[in-house]
Amino acid sequence: MPHMRGILDASFYPSVRYIGNCKSPQGGSSAGADTILGYIADMQPGPAFVVYPDRPTGSKRFKDYLQPMFEESPRLRKLLTGMSDDMASMRIKLQTMLIYLGWAGSVTSLGNISARYLIGDEIDKWVAQASKKEANTLQLFFERFRSYKYGGKCWLISTPSDTDGPIWHYLSKEAQVIFDYWIRCPECGEIHKVAFAHIKFGDERDPKVIEEQDLARYAFPCCGLMVDDRGRTKALQHGIWRERLDEEEEKQGAVGRELFNCLRELNPKKICFHSPGWISPLVGNSEMAAAFLRGLDDPAQMHYFDNQIAAVAHTPFRQNRKVDAILKLRDDRPEGLVPGGGVVSALVAGVDTQDNSFPFSVRAFGWGQEMESWQIRQGEVDSLAALAKVLFEDVYQDSDGLYYPIHCAVIDTGGHRTAEVYDFARSFPSRVIPYKGASGRKAKPYKKSFIDVYPGTNIKIPGGVELYICDTHHYKDQLATKLRIKSDDPGAYHLHSTTSEAFCHEMCAEYVDDRRLWQCPKGKANHGWDCAVMELVAADLLYLRYSNKEAQ
Repeated sequence: MPHMRGILDASFYPSVRYIGNCKSPQGGSSAGADTILGYIADMQPGPAFVVYPDRPTGSKRFKDYLQPMFEESPRLRKLLTGMSDDMASMRIKLQTMLIYLGWAGSVTSLGNISARYLIGDEIDKWVAQASKKEANTLQLFFERFRSYKYGGKCWLISTPSDTDGPIWHYLSKEAQVIFDYWIRCPECGEIHKVAFAHIKFGDERDPKVIEEQDLARYAFPCCGLMVDDRGRTKALQHGIWRERLDEEEEKQGAVGRELFNCLRELNPKKICFHSPGWISPLVGNSEMAAAFLRGLDDPAQMHYFDNQIAAVAHTPFRQNRKVDAILKLRDDRPEGLVPGGGVVSALVAGVDTQDNSFPFSVRAFGWGQEMESWQIRQGEVDSLAALAKVLFEDVYQDSDGLYYPIHCAVIDTGGHRTAEVYDFARSFPSRVIPYKGASGRKAKPYKKSFIDVYPGTNIKIPGGVELYICDTHHYKDQLATKLRIKSDDPGAYHLHSTTSEAFCHEMCAEYVDDRRLWQCPKGKANHGWDCAVMELVAADLLYLRYSNKEAQ
């Protein structure tokens, strides 16, 4: 596997003592562990201890993989002593070293061994405690190389389970640096991190059709080049590992250091690699897309997608809303038609900001406290110029031909396009409002902050920009309440007649956790939901709940 090169090379960097690989199945990690043992035996010998989840797994690995590797490799065969017990009792005896094999369910197999090298295979499948009288299994495992304070190495390899699982705990809490796999676009030469977000499957939502017709493609975000499995595999062969930065830095477009530059500068003791299915040539684009779509309808299938494809800890979530209930909010209006009869107070818009596009939604609000509203249009454009056309040039009319302008558009400033969004807002003062979601719940729904320099620079913004920092949880509570109102009741939240099922899925993506905070499960699209939240912010900024039709 192409991505295993960097993992194997980094394992023997002098400062590194613990090496984690949080991975999807069939990604070459077990074969990589065997390769490590072969390299150690030949080049850096020292006693090694390999632990498997259970005895049958260890026995199978020993007989079907390790034993043939040492017996059939000309170079490794020379290391055998030639004695009859070279391959006996779950142990490999070499002229240079001993390799012990154990399993997590046995206290005795974890004891009485001192090893320079430890390999823990599928540690999330280990029993937490082999016996009530004994300590944690992983702690007993680490005890085995305490004598080798210098030169000892420990590999932790596993598919993740949940957030409390050992490999996810190591990746998220203990590793000093995490590495992700990056590839280069064959068309324009730009590099980017391989991600599921770049796997596209058009408007098709039937996983069976996607798999049977192999519809999914990998889209390079730099220039939009679309490739099939062969094209992605070719790019993966020349990929490199790079340091993972925090989410906010990556949104700003920052790129982490290349693997060995990072190791030389940080000299870390604990490192971890993240190896999801999309960096493996063995996992197809359509297979991953189909698994994700099945997960949207079935929590058990989403569990599979998280652990086996995305290689992330699965977090069970409660779906507070059902897609069928959202679909029932559709009325008989075509997209683009504003309700007539004087029921509309104003049109507003919400715009989400993505790396390469701007999902948007336009909504009409009625008069007064009821805040009844009607979806007018939703979509996605790839430039701010196109967005300006949608917001301020396209015509929105009712059936009588009465024209309705968009009074206020709230646009997200997150990601690495913040400066562009600021300039866009300056071009339409008071009509385009820059927005940023606050962390946690706040005492007030929103507050204003004056921004006078572009992010990450000392360059002045002419005239400055007013940024609205909003309590997103407040507005999401409000939106969730609106979605529960029946379409024929006062204050209803209406959708137009052609609203897609995919959009309704986005309106069901987020849920409230035990801390009363809204969360979006990883991998779930929620652009429609975010745009709807910003529409409510726009309505609030215009004080539409206090609008009075009689006073007009």
